[in-house]
Order: sequence, then structure tokens, then C-alpha cells
Amino acid sequence: MADAREKQQHQKVEENVYADVYRVLMVGMFLSSGLFAVGVFRALLLHEQFPLTPDWVRQHSSFAAVIHGLPQLDPTSLMVLATVLLILTPVARVVVSIYAFWVDHDYRYVAVTSIVLAIMVLTFI
Repeated sequence: MADAREKQQHQKVEENVYADVYRVLMVGMFLSSGLFAVGVFRALLLHEQFPLTPDWVRQHSSFAAVIHGLPQLDPTSLMVLATVLLILTPVARVVVSIYAFWVDHDYRYVAVTSIVLAIMVLTFI
């Protein structure tokens, strides 16, 4: 009886973890899509033209430029932030997956997914 109850409780925890993975992906997608939409809308309202020269891109995609532009709802800053969130969404999914495999006591997949996370981080660096 206790074994069946423990197994049922473990199954609920496992389902919750996979629901968390789903939520991470959905929140990342909706946030980045919303930021892209607001950025495009602001760009259309302001009638700005973006030359997209290498110098302009370097100047407007720096961390300081993005942070400075967000309070003014600068279209470029919004779209750069949206891009970063879109890139980080799969990374967050991998982190949550590591936790899900840990809860599942599937340590082989914890190791494999941790290697995938390390490769992703090294690629970004």
C-alpha cells in the first residue's frame, strides 16, 4: 500500500516537472514574441530607418545601449532583448530537463543533458 502511494506521488512530481519544462518554453516564446511585436510596432510608430551597417549594429546591440534604450521603449533594444530571450529559452529548457531527469533518478540523462548544457554555454562564450 505504501509502495503504491509512493509510486503515485513520484509520478505526480514527474508530471509536474514536465509541466514546468512546457511552461518554460511557452513563457520564453510568448515573452520574446511580445517583445518583438512591441519593437516592430514602436519602429513603425517612430518611422525610424535602421541602416544595419556593422558600426550601427555594434553601437546599438551592446549591453549598455540595450539597457539604456529599454526605458524609452527603443525598438532596437526591445528586439535585441527579444532575441536574447529567444536564445535563452532552449537553454532554460535544458536546465529544467536536467532537474526533471534528476527527480526521475535517471542519472545517465542528467549527465548527457549536462554535457549538452556545457556545450551550449561554451558555444555562446
